[in-house]
Formats: sequence, C-alpha cells, structure tokens
Amino acid sequence: MKKCLILLLLLIFVSGCTRIDNKTDYANIASNVINSPIDLVNVATKGYKYYLPKGATLMYNFDFNQKFRILEEDVYMYVDIVSYYYKKDLNDYDKDFNYYFSNISSKDKVGYIGINKEDNQYFVKIVYNYSKIEFYTTKEKIPSLISYSIIIMDSIEYNDILILEMIEDNSVRSEESEYKIYKPNDNESKFNEYLEEYVQDDEKIEALPDK
Repeated sequence: MKKCLILLLLLIFVSGCTRIDNKTDYANIASNVINSPIDLVNVATKGYKYYLPKGATLMYNFDFNQKFRILEEDVYMYVDIVSYYYKKDLNDYDKDFNYYFSNISSKDKVGYIGINKEDNQYFVKIVYNYSKIEFYTTKEKIPSLISYSIIIMDSIEYNDILILEMIEDNSVRSEESEYKIYKPNDNESKFNEYLEEYVQDDEKIEALPDK
C-alpha cells in the first residue's frame, strides 16, 4: 500500500506540479523515479516482466516490442534480452540530439535521455536497463511521459532461466524490429506494419498481482 501511495504521489508531482524551466530537470525527474522505493510488477511477457502504471495502456505486444498509449501519445518500447544476457550496453548510444541530452544511472543500470526538437514536436529517446523507449510529444507532456517511461523501464525484471533457454534454442530475434516512429498527426507507424506482417494472433499477456 505504501509503495502504491509513493507511486501515485510521484505521478501527481511530475504531471501537475513541476515546471521545467531548466532542461536538466528531465534527468532529475528520472533520478527521482529511479531512487523511489517502487517494487511492483503486473505484466509478464517473453523473458521479462514489468510494471505498467495506471493511466498507461498496452496496445501491442510482440516479441520484445511493446506499444503503449500514455497521455494520448503513442509510446514505443524495445527490450534487448540478448544485450542483457551478455551484459553488454544496448547498442543504441547516440549523443546527437539538438535539444537535450543527459546520462542517467542507478546502482546497476545505465542509460540516457535524448530529445530532438522538430518544429512544435519533441522526439524523446530513453535508453535504460537494456531497453529503449521512444515517442513524439509536446513540451508540456515531456516530464510526465519521462516519468511513466522510467517507471516502466526501471521495473523490468529479467527471467534468467527463460532467457537462457531462448538463447540456447536460438529462438530469440536478436535485433530490434525496424520501425519509424511518426509524429502524432502522421500516418500509422511502420511498427504497426511490422505487426501486421508477423503477428498471426495477439500474444496473451499474463497479469501478475501487485507485490
């Protein structure tokens, strides 16, 4: 109960009470989430499980790619279990952002937040805990969406036994599906095209009780 209250207060804080006058506050928001004593899991998928906060909806799940709907924005996540297995950094390190960049880290997890400004839209990429989240949004929503993203990414728990079995059976697609994330007013993303091509049936999601 205490953990749920902390999470609720955190989301209220970043969505309603935070003014981003200094862009370094984006990293501070991530740090506040990472350092909060939240240990919740409610979604299990292939090789890992994570916590999906209230207000975030899972739209698609296939292999190691998920699409969420958060604050009326499409948020895309890719989890690299191969990099996790071999304990190598996610091969997606890029400092070429025209608006904002900052490294983020915890005791045993590293990553970064990068933002490009494109007209009135902002493209946000977060790499952390062997996973990547990307989305387009407005400046006003960046703090809340970063908070949601870090909550999900930081909560990822990997199933070492299952991952080992998949690696040994060569049943892991070791590369991220190629898709372009379009701005909110553009057509359907290539991520959806990927799903239409490869997904025969919706993959079942096992809901786990909150700890």
